[in-house]
Amino acid sequence: MAIRLFSARRLLVSGASLAVPAALGLAAPPASAAAGQLSRVNDTPFPASQTITGATWTTNRYDPPSNQFGDILATSSVSSDSLYVLINDGGTGTQQPARWRNSLAKVTGSPGQLQFTNVGDAGPAKTYADVQSNEDLLGGPLGSYYANGFTAVGGVFYATQVNNYDWNDNAAYQGLVGIAYSTDQGQTWQSPKQPFPGPTGNLNFIQYGTNSGAPDGYVYAIATEREFNANTLILGRARADASDITNPARWQWAATVKTSGDHASTTWTSSISSAKPVLTWNDHITYPRMSYDAGLHRYLLTFTYSYSDSTPGVWKDGSELVILESPTPEGPFSFVASQEYFGPSNGYDPALPVNWMSSQGTDMWMIWAANFSGCSTGLDCSGAYGFNYAQLHLTTAKPGRSTSTLATLQPGRPRRRPRPDHTHVYATAPRELRSRWANDRVELV
Repeated sequence: MAIRLFSARRLLVSGASLAVPAALGLAAPPASAAAGQLSRVNDTPFPASQTITGATWTTNRYDPPSNQFGDILATSSVSSDSLYVLINDGGTGTQQPARWRNSLAKVTGSPGQLQFTNVGDAGPAKTYADVQSNEDLLGGPLGSYYANGFTAVGGVFYATQVNNYDWNDNAAYQGLVGIAYSTDQGQTWQSPKQPFPGPTGNLNFIQYGTNSGAPDGYVYAIATEREFNANTLILGRARADASDITNPARWQWAATVKTSGDHASTTWTSSISSAKPVLTWNDHITYPRMSYDAGLHRYLLTFTYSYSDSTPGVWKDGSELVILESPTPEGPFSFVASQEYFGPSNGYDPALPVNWMSSQGTDMWMIWAANFSGCSTGLDCSGAYGFNYAQLHLTTAKPGRSTSTLATLQPGRPRRRPRPDHTHVYATAPRELRSRWANDRVELV
């Protein structure tokens, strides 16, 4: 069995500083997820970063623990030794195909030995057959809704409740039912159910640090107009208290942004219809996440895009990881690195938990989900439908102000990387049940 040796650096795992000597060997995951350098070939519309000059996987990919599965893994923490994760379409301590619409878990342990413990009362896990094809009957601590955004600020948890719609079409989001909150670390939740409009369906919070929002007293969040291969990223903010975060009338949205070096001057509006994108890349933005890297004083934006645009290929035909950086959440954004057939091969929702970053800001852990719909024939489908993770090292230039400038976007879509000519073999026709429920089909035959 291959052995991967960690370097003699201090790792942050579950928020706790963990010394890992070079002599310590951990069994490596499959070679298909091997460690190595990410690509610096830049075929994005963004200039190459002059601050972060490279990225390298310093471990192989780890699978989730045996008692966890599910996706859209929004994380936050309330103390240096805690990491909480919201999980959609899965959970902790249940066996597929039984699952919750949403659930919350606490993560402890060390790399390769993470432990997930269910938090709060999610009710009974159910299969798709149990609810007779009515997804509104699927439960969880936040009700029968997906929860794409999660953060902890001032000891209070906040989680979004996404309006359900036809998830098979990759159509425009229909907004939020509301933002729920918990004052007892996820044991119970309050749901004001004040609806948020349109593109807030995947509203997710920028992560700044343990139990905190931004230094200016706001929480910031990003959103795209649809689930896979969206065009634009918008930025919003609210004061960091329950009465403001849960009330859409108290949110502000970036309307105009002027940047100069590392500084941004932003005009904010209370009308989301007047919001202007802080980033545009047509058909290339899937489940973006943003974290503030305090060691590097940079915002790290991670997302994927699918090589196919139509369903079901958008879920099955492969995806690419993209890492961008910026001095402010408004931009300007610069290209850091990318990886083809990330996952492998259909990875999505990549995120960098802030309390899993080193103090220098150059070593961190990325988490992601993969392959909820399986893979097209010929692709490596070893990425797990659950909490995948691997350590990432960023290479930096000499300290100094970034020379990044706003990209001039060209009309149309930039060239996508060529793909192997693999045959499309689908388990279901495009208009049938979305195949994140594939493991339930045996019950429906």
